[in-house]
Amino acid sequence: MGPKPLDDITLIDASQGVAGPTAGVIFADLGADVISVEPPGGKTARHYRNGITLPNIARNKRSVVLDLKTAEGVAALHHLVSDADAFIHNNRPGKMDSLCCDYETLADLNPKLVYCSVTGYGEDGPYSDRPAVDPLAQATSGMMWSTGEPDRKPARISVSVADFSTGIYAGFAMLAAIRHARATGRGQKIETSLFDTAAGFMGHWYTLFSKTGEQPHRQGDSWDTYAPAGIFETATKPIYLATPFQFLWERVAEAVDRPDWLENPLFETNEKRLENRRELTTELEAEFAAYDRDELLERLLPAGVPASELKTVAEAAHDEHLHERGTLQYIEDVDGSDVIATACPARFSETPAEVEHGPHELGADTRDVLSEYGYEVEKIDTLLESQ
Repeated sequence: MGPKPLDDITLIDASQGVAGPTAGVIFADLGADVISVEPPGGKTARHYRNGITLPNIARNKRSVVLDLKTAEGVAALHHLVSDADAFIHNNRPGKMDSLCCDYETLADLNPKLVYCSVTGYGEDGPYSDRPAVDPLAQATSGMMWSTGEPDRKPARISVSVADFSTGIYAGFAMLAAIRHARATGRGQKIETSLFDTAAGFMGHWYTLFSKTGEQPHRQGDSWDTYAPAGIFETATKPIYLATPFQFLWERVAEAVDRPDWLENPLFETNEKRLENRRELTTELEAEFAAYDRDELLERLLPAGVPASELKTVAEAAHDEHLHERGTLQYIEDVDGSDVIATACPARFSETPAEVEHGPHELGADTRDVLSEYGYEVEKIDTLLESQ
């Protein structure tokens, strides 16, 4: 294996959940030495739904167990941080102060340190003391209110979008700060939060309200900007169809030999199709019923129509395209079994990100890491016995 883009970076990842570890796995995939500091008993991800997140957020990392409720554990963390480029945690505001692991304390040990805090609502502001998980960020930002079917209550986006995207923001911010630290010799503190990230995703809707006083309404699988758009049934399985421009609507009609649609005054413009969406959907599904899903896509896709299968999770998990590109891979899990998990979705022509190993067992690297950092065997034994 050749050099990796971040193989000269050391990140101490003391975060739990999803957001912080997502930032850490970005660094790990790109070659950084990411030391995952876990409490006795392991991070929460090891216990959530049989550890299903671990292969996706703990791969390529080393696992060290330190009890930060003990003086010995805190001293060991201080030792690791003193020679690290970055440190990330996701404790609630004030908690790191009580552990003597706040930014000021760690910056005194390592002035070049980039210190990243991941919280639910930020370290200040009216909501800063609130507990938070991903769905709460979706709820408080308006994201959940704008998601779902119009005649039903709001719906949570099933994936942890605020968690994962906060992790991506945190990773990008840390990398920028590390670059600054190496140029100036000065580290800094970075704050990220699930609520801020979710709000960032909602920016265009906030602007809409600011400009017009209008709020987006829940649209289900469709879109109120153009039609047809949404899920459409075929003789077998459904497809998703999107036609943001007039010429794409014309291609749909041509692909299924229905030139009469283009002459129908109900469908002649996008505005008309939006006004007559129900009639349009009835027409489309009546025609699409003559095709099975794959047959219909074989007509639409060569014509340049934005259309796709509506896949189940089971279908997507075995998608040949994702496996061929390496986005999905079989990764060895903690128990030694091979499971499907995601790899780094970015492609590098010269320095590819690779899955070198799956998640390690809890504390598997404690002795090796502490030994590398100068701890004698007796001192390691004493530390482990105190936890």
